[in-house]
Amino acid sequence: MGKEYIKIKIEKPTIPFSDSINVLKTMDNDFWKGWIFYYLLLFYQKFDREDLKQRIVNEKKKSNPRIERKIAEFVRKKLNNDKYFSEDFHAFGENSNDKEIEGYYDITIHSTNWKNKNFHFECKNLNKTQDSINKYVYYNTGNQVFDGGVYRYFNGKYAQNGSFGGMIGFVLEGNYLNIKTKIHEKLNEKFDITPEGDLTDIVDNSIQQNDFTFDSYHKRFDSEFVVHHLLFNICP
Repeated sequence: MGKEYIKIKIEKPTIPFSDSINVLKTMDNDFWKGWIFYYLLLFYQKFDREDLKQRIVNEKKKSNPRIERKIAEFVRKKLNNDKYFSEDFHAFGENSNDKEIEGYYDITIHSTNWKNKNFHFECKNLNKTQDSINKYVYYNTGNQVFDGGVYRYFNGKYAQNGSFGGMIGFVLEGNYLNIKTKIHEKLNEKFDITPEGDLTDIVDNSIQQNDFTFDSYHKRFDSEFVVHHLLFNICP
């Protein structure tokens, strides 16, 4: 399966940012998230698939390959090299200058003019196996060790002062629509910290009506928390 059709409704030249910093500082989260989604979709539409696939092949040759980390680094660099993106945002990750020390978030997108400041994304590799689905959402090793990308937003680790976060799934094998269905099914399972993280709703095709996106709504701190999901078909 090749790269699916990608819908992008707006273009940078037609809806410019305000020249007034004071105006930008009044804009709500939906404004800022909309622009971040735009740039992520633009990256997905234009990225060089063969280049990234070769980087993955080279990474696999290492004694301790870090495929997920290599792809996240690729995404961040491509975003930051976009002159329009870099005027308003900066993408960083690992909180460690991409070296050997592990940080928390794989991709954080920041703007100094956004009162919320940061949009955090956790990234996970996905394939046809249930194991990859579990690691994306919620993973129990059988030894009382619980983890998973979505789970980290509800176990006290991620975005504790926010009301939203992001997940980017790198689909390395399998049909992304089938994988999305399996993620939906997994999200309906209760976490061990229930009701924290309990699913309340799923809105499919939520980001500009693209079928590789959806939003999941969850309970957290007696309020609602939304996780925005994008499944990028990397190696069809």
